[in-house]
Parts: sequence; structure tokens; C-alpha cells
Amino acid sequence: MTETQFTSTELEKLGRLVNNLGILGSQLICRNPSGIGHLAHTNLQNIKKSDEPFLKRLSQLARTSGDESTLRLIEDLERVPDDPIQSLYLARRCLFASAFFGHCIAAATKQALAQSALECEQTRTLN
Repeated sequence: MTETQFTSTELEKLGRLVNNLGILGSQLICRNPSGIGHLAHTNLQNIKKSDEPFLKRLSQLARTSGDESTLRLIEDLERVPDDPIQSLYLARRCLFASAFFGHCIAAATKQALAQSALECEQTRTLN
């Protein structure tokens, strides 16, 4: 699904996206906005302002694999729908985006571990 390298800082940002989108998705399902939901929304807005190039890169990556555009989702979260069906649809989008980012983290971690194992094997072979 994804063949992109992420830095450790970008992996941390992906983790924050997973966390905040998961919180907002659950808040939309419960239809019970809480302080943590507002904090998650604020966090996403801050990420959007400070890391827009990274979010654009993620959106492009998501679109190529048929997943949710990060920027579009964050923009759509600016207004919470009154209709319960629309809220559930928005929650679904949050959870799918979280799953995609979780995959990105897992793929990057797996790739880093494989590279590390290869380097260890090469070092051992040389000795």
C-alpha cells in the first residue's frame, strides 16, 4: 500500500494523527463532545497550520492507494454535522484515516527493522 520512507519525526506526527483522529471519530459516534475531543480538534488544526507540506504528502499518498485525503478530512472536521448519519459517516472517515496512518507507521517500522537486520547480518559476515 505504501512504499514511502518516514523520518522518526514524521512517524511521531503520524502517531499524533492516529490518536487525534481516533478520539474525534469516537466522539462523533458517541455524539458527546468532551474536553478531550476539543483538544484533539485543536491539535489537528495546529498540525494543519505547522505541517501542511507533510499533510499534502500524506494526502497524495492516501489518494494513490484509494484512502482518505488528510487535508480534506481535517477541513471537514471543522464543522460537526447535526445529522447523526452524517456524524457516523465522518466518524467512519476518521477511523479509516487512522487505519491508513497506522499502516504507514507499521510499514515504516517493518522497513527500518529489515534494514537494521540486514546491516547486522552484513557486519557479522564481514567479521
